Parts: sequence; C-alpha cells; structure tokens
Amino acid sequence: MALVVGLMTSIAWIGNDNRFMRLSSLPRDLRDRYVEGSLDLATEIEKERADIKTLREENTRLQNAVAQNSSASAALNKSLQDLKLYAALTPVEGPGVIVTLKDSHPKGTDVGVTIGQIIHDTDVVQVVNELKNTGAEAISVNNLRVGPLTNFRCVGTTILVDETKVASPIVIRAIGEADVLFGGMSLPGGILDQIRMTDPKMVEIQVADSLMLPAFSGTTTFKYAKLSEDKSK
Repeated sequence: MALVVGLMTSIAWIGNDNRFMRLSSLPRDLRDRYVEGSLDLATEIEKERADIKTLREENTRLQNAVAQNSSASAALNKSLQDLKLYAALTPVEGPGVIVTLKDSHPKGTDVGVTIGQIIHDTDVVQVVNELKNTGAEAISVNNLRVGPLTNFRCVGTTILVDETKVASPIVIRAIGEADVLFGGMSLPGGILDQIRMTDPKMVEIQVADSLMLPAFSGTTTFKYAKLSEDKSK
C-alpha cells in the first residue's frame, strides 16, 4: 500500500511540475487567464495555427513577388545590354573582315602624289557604309569604334574620326558573316574596286576568324535632341 501511495504521489508531482513548466513558457497574460479559468487552450491553439498559416501564405507571396521581380529585372537588364550593343557602348568580338586603306607612294618616279593616291575621309565613309550595307554589325576605324553619330572629315593630311586624328594606313575592322562581308566588298564597281583602279596596293582585305572591337569612346551627350513629350508621335 505504501508503494502504491508513493507511486501515485510521484506521478501527481511530475504532472504538476510539467504543467508548471508548460505554464511558465506562456506569456504572462495567457498564464493569468489560464489561472483564472478564462483561457480556452484549444481555441488559442487554433488561433496560433491560423496565424502560422497566414504568415506562411504571406511568405510564399513575397517569394513569388521576388521571383517575378527577378524575372523582370533580368528582362530589363537584357534589353539594356541589347541597347548598349546596338549603340556600340560595349566591347564586342566575333568573326569578320579587316580592310586596310593606304596612301599610294610610287617608287622610282619623280611624280608627286596626286589627290587620287591619298586616302580621304570620303573613302573611309564609303567603305564603312558598304560594310554596313553588306551586313556588318560592328565596325571600328583604327581601333576607334564607329557609333550611331560618328563622323569623318579631312583636316590637312589626316582624317578626323569624331575628334581623333588618324592617318594612313587606315585599318577598318568589321564584325559579321565573314564570307558575306568579303564577297560584298570585293564586288566589281564597289568602293574598294574603285580605289584599286588608282593603285591595287592601296587596298587590302582579309577574313578574320575572331576580331575584338572596343566600345565607343566618343561623346554620348545630345545638345538639341530630347525625348518627345507627345507619345503619339
């Protein structure tokens, strides 16, 4: 009998102790309500479960929003990179052709160099335009990237590419389908053919498996053009 009474007493003690530990883990207001008998644990548990469910749903919503924003950011970044590529604002590489234009200097004669034996800005412009028409996607002149507003003009015996002076030999690199570019630039009656009529040595063209072109380094500031406020035009 003493053994049974002792066992029951210890069980009651453990139960009270565990209940005390569980109560001590509750917030004070809940402990007070529990002691007063006004706390419905089952209801509180359901409420906590509902709160947890709401938080999980909110977390999922935020994760989806982040994922969507990441996709939008990736698409926006790709569009930006495409625009920079189109505007020649980023270095590029690829196959293409190299066109070299050189002044003619006949040896063994006392005859001076004529206008036709000198490479002019118009020659460079025509070569650049023919390369574009043949499918060139990126062009540089003496390692200066040609941008949408790049201009060429003669100043004395030199040529200005935007504001940078270049002189013979003029090396024009163009990225595109190499065989197509080479064939298009070698057509009879083209600008290279016309320059060769003066001196075949004034022109060289070769196919390149890989070319590296720098980014455009000139100004990108517009003085007069601005975005139109009328979106319908």
